[in-house]
Amino acid sequence: MDSRSAYPQRPLSGKQLEHLLQALDRAIDIVLETKKTGDLQAQEEPKFKKLKAGAKERRIKGLKENLIVGINNVTRALEQLPSDAANTLDTNLQLKVVQNIDAGLQDLELKFTQLQVVIVAIDVNPRTLINHVMLLCTSRGVPILPVSGGDGCGSLRLGELLGTRTAIAIGIKEGDTPINWALQSILETRAG
Repeated sequence: MDSRSAYPQRPLSGKQLEHLLQALDRAIDIVLETKKTGDLQAQEEPKFKKLKAGAKERRIKGLKENLIVGINNVTRALEQLPSDAANTLDTNLQLKVVQNIDAGLQDLELKFTQLQVVIVAIDVNPRTLINHVMLLCTSRGVPILPVSGGDGCGSLRLGELLGTRTAIAIGIKEGDTPINWALQSILETRAG
């Protein structure tokens, strides 16, 4: 089976990819600046120190509350979700599980991170790297936003956005931040 046939939508590329990356870049800047100042309303244009031409500040550390970065981390987060996640989970939901231990009952709390969307660079080699993530997204009800930069540079473009070398997959945690708003807008545009 050709792995491209498993993708639910055409990948974002060209101008669509540029639009996505610019929207995410602006949203990430706002989130990071808000963390510094503590005021979302006060920020119009975030100001960051000047870096060398083309260089990006490493921004992953400040975004752990909003993003899950990397194919292994995204896979782990998806595997922790129940298969009917789209119908049963809300943000920060805690599932109560009752176990019978030594003739007594003990409540255990299982926590999982609900994802709004998973952005996946589909132009990576080997393609089997992303097939498992795509299947997990489908079975867990998490929307997939495939991107292709052409000639294997989709992961480079995602990595550049975060200030890392590459990023094959980025999971966006559900929430109420400019990152979530930007992606919701893009998802609605693609759906309609």
